[in-house]
Amino acid sequence: MVDKSYWSSDLPLPLSPSDKDYKIFLSYRRFGTVLLLGCTKKLIGLATKVMDIDPWFEGDYVIKQDWRTNTEKYDTIMIDGGLCFTKELCDDVLEMASKHSKTFVARSFNHKLDTMRIANYFPKREDFAIEPTETRIFKDYSFFIWEF
Repeated sequence: MVDKSYWSSDLPLPLSPSDKDYKIFLSYRRFGTVLLLGCTKKLIGLATKVMDIDPWFEGDYVIKQDWRTNTEKYDTIMIDGGLCFTKELCDDVLEMASKHSKTFVARSFNHKLDTMRIANYFPKREDFAIEPTETRIFKDYSFFIWEF
């Protein structure tokens, strides 16, 4: 069971996206359908559907499913921090997004922060099997954007 107090609360910056980060996600959102991978509280309003294996809330727009198993097409797929769990998960999510979206927007951490519990992998641009179209690098995290 997911610790609902953790996911449903506002995480401290930079774990939680800032207003500036929200605007970056918004600027790359294509018109049409948007799938948010994970339940990042601040980004839920940008999504048509939210997918997580154990979401902390329910609704008709919430899909309880492993991100890697998505087979539906979306104009945009977004993820916040989810590429940092393992290299295998990162590679699998990127492969899925390349097949099922026109745009994939990911905010990924550059290194482990003291307040992180489960992040173990911190990809760089050159680590991706498919090179990002654009990269925005900040102190603690980077945005990677793919246009397929």
